[in-house]
Amino acid sequence: MTFRKSAKSPNSKIAYATGIKLFIDFQHKDPTQILNEYRNDIQENQYKAFEKWEQIFDDFALHLETEGYKGGSVSLYHSAAKALINANVPRSLRLQAKTPEVYSKTIKGVTIDELRKIWDMCNTRERAFIAVLKDSGISAADVVRLNWGNLEGYYKGEQWIRIYTLREKEHVEYETFLGPNAVEVLRAYETLRKNKGENLTADSPIFTSTWEPFQRLTAEDLGRIFVGIEKKTGVEVSTHRLRKFFETYMALTVRHPIILKYWMGHKIRKGQDVEARYIIPPTPEQLELYKEAYKTIDLIAKPEADELLKAEIKTRLEGLNANQRKAFIAEITTMYGERVRRILKQVHVSKSDVKPDGAGLEDCDFEQINESQLLSYLKAGWQIVKELQNGEVIVKR
Repeated sequence: MTFRKSAKSPNSKIAYATGIKLFIDFQHKDPTQILNEYRNDIQENQYKAFEKWEQIFDDFALHLETEGYKGGSVSLYHSAAKALINANVPRSLRLQAKTPEVYSKTIKGVTIDELRKIWDMCNTRERAFIAVLKDSGISAADVVRLNWGNLEGYYKGEQWIRIYTLREKEHVEYETFLGPNAVEVLRAYETLRKNKGENLTADSPIFTSTWEPFQRLTAEDLGRIFVGIEKKTGVEVSTHRLRKFFETYMALTVRHPIILKYWMGHKIRKGQDVEARYIIPPTPEQLELYKEAYKTIDLIAKPEADELLKAEIKTRLEGLNANQRKAFIAEITTMYGERVRRILKQVHVSKSDVKPDGAGLEDCDFEQINESQLLSYLKAGWQIVKELQNGEVIVKR
């Protein structure tokens, strides 16, 4: 008994196994009993057998809907159950039960402004997930298989990284890139993990669980993390929405669809193979195209944006009393994080406005910060002393 030919990728095999398990439970029979019954029915009367089993599968689809499964899942599990039979009988005896139709829905994209809002509210680990996915357009199933050694140039200190990998779903080898957003936060994420005691090598997974034994994340794990990010930020975001973000915003600059398809690991259709071989330029030229397009997905605020924010802060601070100034500064620090701390120094905000005890950032030997602030502190030369259970970090100058 087999259904391996019906499902090729690991995720498809898991989904098919789930569908078969649901069908077994629905029938209250094991797979051997189901197959034997089908074969016996076919031997007795083929036409009546087909009619009987088509009704069984219609009832199974209705059962799945009653149990709360949605259209796409119903169709997938229905196909899986049908594969249990059709993979184990001769072609002429295969059941032609109609699979419920799936009506495709447009996946809602995430905008650059929404992504900047999410970025400001996330910690270093979450930012690493976001940046790698949005910089590369890589899928969740493919990104969790990456190791540090797959980041070509990372250990040389380069800011633009090439990734050459396999899109397992379509069995296509392809390359894509990471820009400064991802590279900078990955360095902070790497430091954070080393301070937890991880021995990171080129063969270590890029994405792992938070605590020992630091196991490689699965695509499902990553999906659950993004559910948490969505709840925290109030913005609809997922691994697939970040993939769509990459494709949508890169398409504003990368005009030839074949190159963008290649960066995303899409299979080039038959008849376009010759075109693809000639259109895809050498890696250095691809990287130049990527750098030019990167401005459309860059999350880090540009200097002119900081100047506008500085002017707004100076204007709003005028005329406020001491308590109002403290409340306003606390509000904008929560909203903008380390970015606004730099600006507050530039507009000469007094130490007493920032902290009740008068201790400004420049006077502290130790600071307790959250992970969203960590990258800026590390860049400024601070070192991690201890990671607290509440997710915050003690750093020292």
